Formats: sequence, C-alpha cells, structure tokens
Amino acid sequence: MKNRILLTRNYMEKEALYFNSYFLTYDKIRPGYPTEIYKTIEKYKNFDENSLILEIGAGSGIASKEIYDMWHSKLTLIEPGANFCEILIEQFKNIDDVKIENTTFEKYENKTLFDAIFSATAFHWLDLSVKYKRAFKMLKEDGLLILYWNYYGIENIEMENCIQKIYVKYGMGLNDGKNGYERQMETINDRRREIEESGYFKILDHKIIKRIIEYSASDNTKLLKTFPNHSKLEDNFFIEIENIIRENGNKINGRVLTNIEIGIKTDAAGMALHR
Repeated sequence: MKNRILLTRNYMEKEALYFNSYFLTYDKIRPGYPTEIYKTIEKYKNFDENSLILEIGAGSGIASKEIYDMWHSKLTLIEPGANFCEILIEQFKNIDDVKIENTTFEKYENKTLFDAIFSATAFHWLDLSVKYKRAFKMLKEDGLLILYWNYYGIENIEMENCIQKIYVKYGMGLNDGKNGYERQMETINDRRREIEESGYFKILDHKIIKRIIEYSASDNTKLLKTFPNHSKLEDNFFIEIENIIRENGNKINGRVLTNIEIGIKTDAAGMALHR
C-alpha cells in the first residue's frame, strides 16, 4: 500500500493557512522535540509496529518523523495545509504504514480506533467545543491523548527588554508587568487546566523541559515569521530586531520550553457518552 493523500476543501482556520504559506521556512527553522518527551510517554504505554497512532496538525512532519523513528507504528497524519502535505508525502514516500489526510481534525472521519492521539504544537488551534469529545470517541478504552508544545522566548532579560520595546512600538507589546517566561508558564497552566476541565480526560503526567537554542539575527527573523500573530507586522519591525541582535554579537539565546501533557480517558465521560 502506497502513501496516499485524501484531498478535501476542509482546511483549518486561517492560522493553518498562514503556516502553509511559510511551509519551507517552518520546516527549516522550527526545532524538534527533546527525546525526553518520548521517554516520558513510554512510562505509560508501549508502542510498536502494530500500534495505531493519529497525529493532529502534522505540519512538515517534525514530530511525525520523531514518532515513527521511535516506534515504527502505523501513523495517520492529519494536516490541513496542502503545501505541508506535499512535504509529508515526500518524507514518507517509502513507508507504507504512514497515511496522510489533507483535512482538519474536525472533518476527519476515522474508521478505526487509535491507541493514541498525538498533537505537537497544534491542539490549541482546534475547535474547543468538539476537540476533546472527538478525541475521546476516536481512542480505544486505554488510549492516550498526548499533547505537547514548544514555547519560544528570550533567555537574556536585557535582550528581552530591548526587543519588548520594539513590540510595544509596533502595537504588539503587553504592559502587564510580566516577563516572557511568566507568560509562557501562564499559557502552559491554562492549557493543562483546559484538559482537566474538559471532562473527557484526566492527566497522567505533566512535564516541562527547558532548552536554549542560539539563533543568528536572520534566523531569528525567520523564526518570528512562522508565527501567525506576526503576519501583519511591517518589515521595519524585523529590521529593528535584527539590528539589536547584530549589535550584540549577531546571536540571541532563544528559550524553548517544551511542555507535554499525557491524558487518559475518564470513565465518567465514557458513561455519559453511552447513555
């Protein structure tokens, strides 16, 4: 069986289309996920070549390749961006056990139940009113919902303050007295709370891993341009940030926090759905 792509008109929200337009930059500049993430997952479930795994928002396959290399499981990759799907097709063209679906999670129709649903830096884009309920229904009774995200910040506080002033100048800054790390932690806590309050999953494990990744001025700009909320910023915004980085040795230490939440189906949710 060869890889196939099921083309539909059902794309995710405009943010997904934005990622799709920057597919080449995204694939080159976004970092992957630490091995510790997958070692943590193995504490709760043993995957192998017979396991059925669904990944939501596969993008260019950064996490997809890590998942496949780890367990060689049967993967179904959901990705709404046609350009990203072309990358996925090329990347997995010699692997029969990877199927690519060019659609959204909300529109995807599954014919089997999965051992796990993965989503790497994508689950927050989904429709809150349906995503947990649909994930619950698509999983086997002992299936896991495995969500993880990379969060990006600046490690050096002086550099962060200088760059924050540029954000304020261009209408993107926040005057809440909090630094980037505090905002990252707020988002992490909010997303964990959302899972807990969904009623469909309880959290088995929660972990945060910190990495420092060095970027040049130009690579930092490439990274920033992969974020949808930067799409309407004028060129001068990026030029000013690049100038600050060049003045400081042409390098910036990016702080990447990787957060993983591992959830298992709740009995209460299952009983409610079967009434």
